[in-house]
Amino acid sequence: MTILATDAIGYTGETPLKENVSVDESTGGHNTNPLWTSQVSSDDFKQALEDSLASAQLLHPQKSGKYRLSLELQKLKQPFVGINMTVTASVNYKLTHSETNQVLFEETIETPFTATVSDAFIGVERLKIANEGAVRENIKMLIGKLYELEVSESQVTVE
Repeated sequence: MTILATDAIGYTGETPLKENVSVDESTGGHNTNPLWTSQVSSDDFKQALEDSLASAQLLHPQKSGKYRLSLELQKLKQPFVGINMTVTASVNYKLTHSETNQVLFEETIETPFTATVSDAFIGVERLKIANEGAVRENIKMLIGKLYELEVSESQVTVE
C-alpha cells in the first residue's frame, strides 16, 4: 500500500512540511477475517502512510513532528462478487499543529481502484489487490494535497 514519492501527485520535493509530520492516530480499519472478506487494518494503514510520508520526505525522523496527522478509514466500499472488483476507500485526514492544536487541513478523500482477472484469477486475491490499490491511491492523493498546502515558513521548524 506504500507509495514512492515520485508517484505522489504534486510532489516537487519542496514544502515547509518537509520532515515535520508525524502520524498520530489511525482508526476505522478492520483486521481481515480469513473466513470472510479482505479488509485493511488500522495498523497496516498507519504503517503504509508512515512509509509513504517518509518516502515523500514529509515524515519527521523521530516521528515527533511539529504537525500531527490523524486518519480515520471511514469506509472501504467493496463488491460482494465480480469479475472486475472496484473498491473505494473513504478516509478522513486531519493535520494539526502539535502545540496549538490548530487544524491546518481536514478533508475526506475518496479513491476507487479496480482489480481485474488479469491481476488475480482468484476473487479473494483480486479483492485484496483492489483494497490495497484503493488505499495506495488515497495516500497518493493525500501527499499531493499536503504538498499543495500553503503553510508559512514561520509556522514550521525542523528540530
